[in-house]
Amino acid sequence: MASRYTCPLSELNSSHVSEAGGKGASLGELMCAKAPVPPGFVVTSIAFQKFISQGDLKQIIVDTIQTLNAGQIDLAQANQQIHSALEVAAIPDEVIEAINKAQQTLQAGRVSVRSSATCEDSATSAWAGQLETFLDVTPDKIVENVRSCWLSLFSESALSYGATHGYAAGQISVAVVVQKMIASEISGIGFSVHPVTQEPDIQLIEACLGLGEAIVSGRIVPDQFVVARHSNEILESIVGDQKEALWMGSDHSKPKWQDLDGRGTKPKITSQQVIEYSKILARLHDHYGHPIDTEWAIEDGAFQILQARPITTLAKEYDQTLIDESQEWQFLVRRPFFLLAATVLPFWLDSKHADKTLGTHLNETLLIQDDTGLFNLFYAKKSIDAYMEHIGNLLQNERTHLIEILKHALGLYDEGYARIDRGLEGFDSLQEIEDFFADIAQHTTVFPAWVLIYIESNQIDDPEVQALSEKIRSHTFYPVIERRILEPLAIKTAKALGFSKPERACELIVWSELKNGLVTRDLLESRLAAVEAGHRSIFQVIEDQETFHLVSQTGYLLTRLAKQRQLQPVNHSHELTGQVAWPGVFRGRAHVVLSLDAMGQTMEPDEVLVSIQSSPALMPLLERCGAIVTDDGGIACHAAILARELRKPALIGTQLATRKIKTGDLIEVDTYHQVVRILEHDQSS
Repeated sequence: MASRYTCPLSELNSSHVSEAGGKGASLGELMCAKAPVPPGFVVTSIAFQKFISQGDLKQIIVDTIQTLNAGQIDLAQANQQIHSALEVAAIPDEVIEAINKAQQTLQAGRVSVRSSATCEDSATSAWAGQLETFLDVTPDKIVENVRSCWLSLFSESALSYGATHGYAAGQISVAVVVQKMIASEISGIGFSVHPVTQEPDIQLIEACLGLGEAIVSGRIVPDQFVVARHSNEILESIVGDQKEALWMGSDHSKPKWQDLDGRGTKPKITSQQVIEYSKILARLHDHYGHPIDTEWAIEDGAFQILQARPITTLAKEYDQTLIDESQEWQFLVRRPFFLLAATVLPFWLDSKHADKTLGTHLNETLLIQDDTGLFNLFYAKKSIDAYMEHIGNLLQNERTHLIEILKHALGLYDEGYARIDRGLEGFDSLQEIEDFFADIAQHTTVFPAWVLIYIESNQIDDPEVQALSEKIRSHTFYPVIERRILEPLAIKTAKALGFSKPERACELIVWSELKNGLVTRDLLESRLAAVEAGHRSIFQVIEDQETFHLVSQTGYLLTRLAKQRQLQPVNHSHELTGQVAWPGVFRGRAHVVLSLDAMGQTMEPDEVLVSIQSSPALMPLLERCGAIVTDDGGIACHAAILARELRKPALIGTQLATRKIKTGDLIEVDTYHQVVRILEHDQSS
């Protein structure tokens, strides 16, 4: 293939990325896997290199990109300089001849012409929608569209995306896939691993009427099916309200959007078809040996696979057992603890102290640090149920004893503050500190808090118990203990070990490690490097057994625990629900963008991009914004894919965002509750 300008898809496989691009090589690999793939050929990167090797074209490209990267020109200027040179350059005769010969062999009356960059669909970047695609192309227009695909490598959005992903001048080339056009009656996508919750054995399949461009554009809300891979059981399904579809015309004109007049409210494919595609998806996953994102279409009742690529956004630990998912965890609170303080929490709720005076305990705890650095606290639901049952029994049968416990808690404040004020000198050992924490916390924090929860949830009318509990909870020892005991202890230990940044030791130490003398300088240095690289902590205690992980991502676990695979209803007029494309919490002023390109638009890092859908041309804005909200779209739309690659909190498919949210409104994107909250309307306009 060293000097070939075209190559049939049937002669390609995944090793041919440098010649056929990611899309072309993947289609060849699909054929190797015996998948139903429409026939076609690739105009190789060799043809592109032949084209730009004429005269000084390549030097113009390299010089322009280097000037762009140096900040001397903007994206629009770079695009104009490169395009003005390439648009007038002739395509070599031998390349045109090779394309015409390949088309004659294909014998297709209508084809799709799609860009296939040599770094596209890799394990780290998808280039979703950045390069040009042409549908329903007649043979006489193929050469013209190939040139347009080549030029799309230098569009403003592609130049911006390439810079974000670290591709310097000369590192990118492009091939073009020419393939028999499928007149899709129904189209869709399929992920062999759920791209948001990252559950290894859960697939996500989306479907729409018409061409699949409708899904990836984010213009429609597709049907969604969540399927268990090995059992082929449909776990969840939702019918999207598709208001329009993209159909091919009979006159070879561009595909056109047409109103569906209510037809889009019905299921697009049957349960049997979902299971059929689920089996195809599982087989392809096994063939590739890694999670894949696929595009499919149905023509004459049969599936055709149009693309397969790696899912680029999964955590490297996505298939590892990091937490116990065999039981139900119940979220309690999200707080800005540092690691040492967070890992003391289970001892505040521990299994050995509480039984002595309270008669019950919360001894199974899960702490997950999110991308903002805050810790999310979960209890095992069975422990919560037992604790609540015990409080109910005290209220009904041992109310006098319950009041005695609460009054004892009030008496602990004077004693507790006096001892804490002495700092580390107030304690003879770390075990004494731990026992003190547990006694104080059980009485002044945990017990009265859950009494109030029980009273509220069961609508109990007991003014004395409620007032006593509220009085206790109006104070807290925890910040004082952090400041006067835990931080000095961690810093003292780190300094003694010669750690480079002892003031950060609290972020890196687990309480049991400190208590048992297991902290070392190497441990602190390695964890500091991981934390500075963006890793987050997971800490779990079950039956007094601890596990601790420092991992590349945790947001997917929070989404998984909340079972946020699909849209959820909201109950407040100031909230909008959406589908999670990338987890996180972000608060900022809204910047509503109704156009489909970034022309004339600016965006600040503390702003939330709110758009109808996310065109790849919005890439400069997506790069700079703090979070993303869209009206339309599904998990496979551009906004979702780019949000996952950029790791920015995103809710898509809210339907009403651009109507209810105005530029300047203060909003909070909270993917863990699957809502966008309008906190404050801008009064300046």
